[in-house]
Amino acid sequence: MNKVVLMLVTVFFLTAGNASAAKVTAVGGKKYEVKDQATRMFIYDTMQVWMHHSLVDYYHNKYHADSINWGEPKPEGIRIWIKQLGPSENDRIYTHLIKISLQRDELIINDKKKIKTEDTFTYAVNARLLSLCPESGKSEKEFKLINSYHKVRP
Repeated sequence: MNKVVLMLVTVFFLTAGNASAAKVTAVGGKKYEVKDQATRMFIYDTMQVWMHHSLVDYYHNKYHADSINWGEPKPEGIRIWIKQLGPSENDRIYTHLIKISLQRDELIINDKKKIKTEDTFTYAVNARLLSLCPESGKSEKEFKLINSYHKVRP
């Protein structure tokens, strides 16, 4: 049952992803915000492992945190933009830039300090390999963190 659902989501993403990529190309390679919730959540779930590692490193270093408790961000707090890279912009490993912004209303540091955060990541990715399982080790070279930005919201 889970394999069937995963296959359906993958087929949907590939179809929507191809439509999105065509749309990006049609507008000259500008950033395109992913509005479809299923596609947005698929990209978020796929890249969550890499974002988690970056977040843990950042918050442990900044706040000297022994523990960090963050719940899942609400779907409306997840925004994703995608840009197809042209031949002159990439080294043939990466096909797209993906920017992900996560808003959390409650991040708890050391079981006492509560803050609201917004974390933004920009990755260069090979979209053809986006659906690979991170634990396979095969996708590790196809994701590259380009930039990250962290801020505390009021």
